[in-house]
This record gives sequence, structure tokens and C-alpha cells, in this order.
Amino acid sequence: MAWSVILLVGLLLSNGRSYGDETNVPTASAAVSEQPMVTHHSIRIDGTSLDYAATAGFLPLRDDSGKLQANMFFVAYTKEGETNRSSRPITFAFNGGPGASSMWLHLGALGPKRVALPANGMKLPETNRLVENDETWLDFGDLVFVDPIGTGYSRAAMGVDAKQFYTLPKDIDVAARFIRTYVTQYERWLSPKFIAGESYGTTRAAALANRLQSMAGLDLNGVILLSSALSFQAFSYDGGNDIAYALAVPTFAAAASYHKKAFTDQAAVEQWVLHDYLPALAKGDALAQDARERTIEKMAAYTGLSTNYIETSGLRVNAAGFVKELLRGEGHILGYMDSRVVGEDVIPRGEYAHFDPAFFLATGPFVSTLNDYVRHELNFQTDLPYEYLSSEVNGSWKWIEHGQGYVYVADDLAEAMTRDEHFRVFAGAGEYDLTTPWFGQKYVFDHMGLDPSRRANLTFRVYPAGHQMYTDPVSLKKLHDDVAAFVRVCLRPSSPNAPVYGPGGSP
Repeated sequence: MAWSVILLVGLLLSNGRSYGDETNVPTASAAVSEQPMVTHHSIRIDGTSLDYAATAGFLPLRDDSGKLQANMFFVAYTKEGETNRSSRPITFAFNGGPGASSMWLHLGALGPKRVALPANGMKLPETNRLVENDETWLDFGDLVFVDPIGTGYSRAAMGVDAKQFYTLPKDIDVAARFIRTYVTQYERWLSPKFIAGESYGTTRAAALANRLQSMAGLDLNGVILLSSALSFQAFSYDGGNDIAYALAVPTFAAAASYHKKAFTDQAAVEQWVLHDYLPALAKGDALAQDARERTIEKMAAYTGLSTNYIETSGLRVNAAGFVKELLRGEGHILGYMDSRVVGEDVIPRGEYAHFDPAFFLATGPFVSTLNDYVRHELNFQTDLPYEYLSSEVNGSWKWIEHGQGYVYVADDLAEAMTRDEHFRVFAGAGEYDLTTPWFGQKYVFDHMGLDPSRRANLTFRVYPAGHQMYTDPVSLKKLHDDVAAFVRVCLRPSSPNAPVYGPGGSP
């Protein structure tokens, strides 16, 4: 499981170095300002001016005895001139990790400003800058970007051990406390409420929806999941876990087709995986030789890999091997987070790739612009380092406190959907994402055991992009339009919301 967790957050090592500031371990809080900073801005969307207030600062979190536990950093955007907040939707956004700040959703997709990325997000910009985001979600609701403890500027209080917060149950508890405290202090209890999460942020969102609903009396209108990680078994390449190897093949095929190493009918690949490949893997050593050879030949045709490589891999190819092998002859590797991206192989003799060129492209430009933006436009001043991606948090994380197994929160989401007939879920995936392959996400959604009436409240769309689908301009716009339509449906519960599966919206 450790490999999959690393892929989720992008804490990929290169020559022994890790992303993040190792000299500033986020274990205690520095002195913080009690009053968040509020600034006023305007953006033009489709020719119409939208005035909004930006609030950047800390929200103190206290335990039941009133003792300060942590100072949570957030940036909120609220439409100005709104006289009836009870009708204005509000979305709380979390990125993944664990150990990731909300930087990517904030400046990549949802916020009123976004990082300018050239070549459909597949090259570094010559200069790092922000531009107005025409696809901001602010046009259909207010936004709150939340940095979990140990990320961004969020810190545990002085004298409080931060590591106690680095578990899945405690993480959900802290997120629930933040939302409950925010809606109380900013008087948003009657507003339609949504949670948006990406990657591990979807793990948090699914469990959080259930927690808020069942224990806090706070019902959500909907949850938006981007690059879902609801069952870690679906992408953990472990011995004996055949399912992860099978569910990654449609993404291998898409990447191979993109790089002109194979030309594949995606629907045929999906059918082959379910009806032939997965049953073949299930037979293990009992698979007959002729069936084994047919499986190898078909997989080679679909993925662009050599029959010899598939044979020596025991018919089970993982993402780390695929990104290294497909373009090995050219000295290149593919991105994990977006397998369309190509980079130089920095360790050509290695068996697996330990550098993600796609994640590299979406790191430096975001970090530079975020640090400048917060200080100069949002007027929030602090000498704390912004922990955009903390290896300390990720390395200290305890997934399952007792026993062994895979993290699974799809049942939390199913419970929340079953309780509330109006509660809806939108899930978006990237066709070229190798960290949480889209077919694995679909598989999990298809096994939630939902009643047909509740299953109609689940929408799943696949975009021609990677894990961070919003770095692709076409997908950014389509995602905005799809989520805006989803929110409108959530506010009118009687409206239909039919699920859509597959790349290009095909069933």
C-alpha cells in the first residue's frame, strides 16, 4: 500500500530528495493573527462583472473542553452584494496526500485566479504568473479552501503533538470540526453545502459526508470527487491483489494509443479486462499455457508493451513499470499523474521510474504563485513556510490503526446516499491518470450496492486529461460546466441526474 499512497500525493523521490521543507517540520504553531485578512476583488465572467471578498486567515479549532488544538489556515471567496446567504451555495475544498495543501484546487481549477500553464499543462511556463480563471466555481457558489493540519500554514497549537492528527479517523474529525465551526462563525448553516475533494481528498470527503450527516446533524447537498480514492485496493499493486493490475489496463491502453504505440478501441479493452484478463489472473499458476499466451498477446496489442516484458512480469504490469517501459527505447518515461506527459529518464538503468514529470510541471509554478498571491493580493503576512506538500505528514500517517487491510470508504458514501434521498455525488476522473486509474474508480462505484433510486444520484464523468484534469484547458471548462449543472440539480432535487460512464461520456 505504501507505493500507492506515495503516488496519490506525488511524494516521489528523486536522487534521495523529497518535496517540502524538511527544516520546518510543521509540529507547532507560531503566533498567529486572530483576525483573518479580508480584501475585495472583481472578476469578469462571460462579460459580467462579479465582485467578491477574499478572506485569508486562521480558524482556531478547540476540543470539547475549549482547549486550543490547532490553527487551520483557509482562504474563502464569497460573492459580494448577496443579501440572502441561505440561498447561496458554499463548497469546502480539500486536496489530497495526505500531506497536501489545497494549493492545486485553489489555483488550478476552482478559485478566481489560476496558474497560467502552456501547452495544455504539459510544459513549464517561461514565467510563473496568475490569470483570471474564467472557469472559476465562484460563479455558482462561494468557496472555502482548507489546509489540513501540517499543510499550508495550518499548525497544531503550541504543546500539542501534531502527529496525533495524522490518522484517517482524526483527519475526518478535524475536517468536520472545521466545517462545523466555519458555518457557525460565518453564519452559513442554512446555505446549500458541498464538499469537493481530490485524490486522498476524496477519501476524506466520502467519510466526512457520512460523519457530518450522522454525528453533526449537518446535511450536505452534494459531494464532488475528483480522481477518487475510495478503495485503495483498486490501485495497490500488491502480491495477490490481481484487481489493481487489471483495472489499470484501460489507462495503459489510452496512454499507448496517445503515444502511437498501440491503436485501441477503448470499449473493447474494458470488455476484455472484465471478461478475459481478470479471470485469467484469477487462475494464477493454473492458467493453461495456450490461454496464457493468448492473454500475453492481447495485452501487448492493447498496451504497446512487448510480449517478453509482460511474460517476465507474470502478466501483471504495474504503473511504475509501465511508465518506465513504454518509451524505454527512446530514453523517456511517462508521467504517473498524466501519462501524456513525457520526461527524461533520470535513472535509465532502474527497474521503475521514481520521478513524475507530470507532477513536476504542476509544482513549481503553483508554489511560486501561491506564495506571492497570498502575501500581495490577499494581504496575508506570515513568516511560516507554506507546506504545500509535507513529507513529514505523509511519512507519519497511520492508515489503519488496528490490523491490516486496505482503506475503504465507499461504504461511508453509500450510507450517506442511502439516508438522504436528495444527497448527490459527482465524480470526475482523468483518462490518462495512472495514480487512480479511471476504470478502478468506476469499478468501486459499480460495487457500492446502491439501490437504483440512489444510484441515479451518482454521476461519473471521464475527461481526456490526467489526475489533475484541470491543467488541461478543455477539461477545465468541461469540468466547470459539468459541476455547475450538478449543483443546479442538487438545488432542484426533483430534476434528473443520470450517471454517465467512460471516456467521452459513453456508457
